Amino acid sequence: MAANKRDDRPLRVGIIGTGGIANAHIAGYQKTEGVELFAACDVIKERAEAVQEKYGFTHSFTDYEQMLKLPELDVVSICTPPFAHKDPTIAALEAGKHVLCEKPMALNATEAQAMVDAWHRVRGSKKNLFSIGFNARWGQNAQTLKRMIDAGELGEVYYGRTVSHRRRGVPGWGVFTNKAKNGGGPMIDIGVHALDLALWLMGHPQPVSVYGVTYRKFGNRPNVFNPWGTWDPKTYDVEDSAFAMIRFAGGASLQLECSWVLNIEKSYSQTVLAGTEGGAQLHPFMLFQEKHGALLDIVPPERATEGQSGAPVSTHALEVQGFVRAVREGTPPLVLPEQALMVSRIVDAVYASDESGDAVKL
Repeated sequence: MAANKRDDRPLRVGIIGTGGIANAHIAGYQKTEGVELFAACDVIKERAEAVQEKYGFTHSFTDYEQMLKLPELDVVSICTPPFAHKDPTIAALEAGKHVLCEKPMALNATEAQAMVDAWHRVRGSKKNLFSIGFNARWGQNAQTLKRMIDAGELGEVYYGRTVSHRRRGVPGWGVFTNKAKNGGGPMIDIGVHALDLALWLMGHPQPVSVYGVTYRKFGNRPNVFNPWGTWDPKTYDVEDSAFAMIRFAGGASLQLECSWVLNIEKSYSQTVLAGTEGGAQLHPFMLFQEKHGALLDIVPPERATEGQSGAPVSTHALEVQGFVRAVREGTPPLVLPEQALMVSRIVDAVYASDESGDAVKL
């Protein structure tokens, strides 16, 4: 059984899917004490072997089921494209491994539910942890704002707006523009980060309805300027921008916006929350309050989470370190499976609302 408490030996880590995002996970594990890079798996043999050689993994595989048979393996990061999240996650959970799955949780909420159900089936006997890689929660400003909200300093948070816009930023690699393999476009790629961050800050209120619209105004056009590479406009079948309004039980609401291509001034991400006792935004971090007959904008001094050479620590590294710490201490991870499932349910509702033209009740 995988370790879930402190002991003297290192936690042995496996990576399933050794493409781009795997490098961020691996770098995080390298920065974490008490961890050994143990097994790398990819359906492309040469890529698995290259990662094994580059980072010093003990083993490499092309079949994750064979990798999961290693009794020494404790922790698995799932770094495959979204269409290949569900099956290896369930297999790893059933093998008794602790699982950190990259976002989005799955292609859709049905698959995400199957993953949560599998975890509930096995966790009573295997005690393994399961989390999803919503690394935006680990930003220093996000962590500070969460503590302030939980302490009641914004009062009742009743409105939010969370945005992840790119003026031109379609990923021209991998399966991002293929709905069958990616599940969607910017909504399921970067919108889920903005959505998860806002839901977490707001304390995960229960959504009751979603009204959404999506647009594909650029994906099927040739010769769109895009510094992130090219794509085939004949096969592009996902949205290039999406917008939604989410209502919660109790009356709170959240506006969600995301795009890969949008004719705006510049690319930006922002989360703004408004409460009865104050408001806040994250980029840059500011608080808005009324005190002593005056409106105050409170701007903390510039701060950064310091890493080596004074550079900010990657939120991916903080995410990995946090998950390893939870495994060692037997405590819940920052991102709970049911919370990630709710993100998937809301995303599904955005697409369903766009298709029907009506709000979708949850």
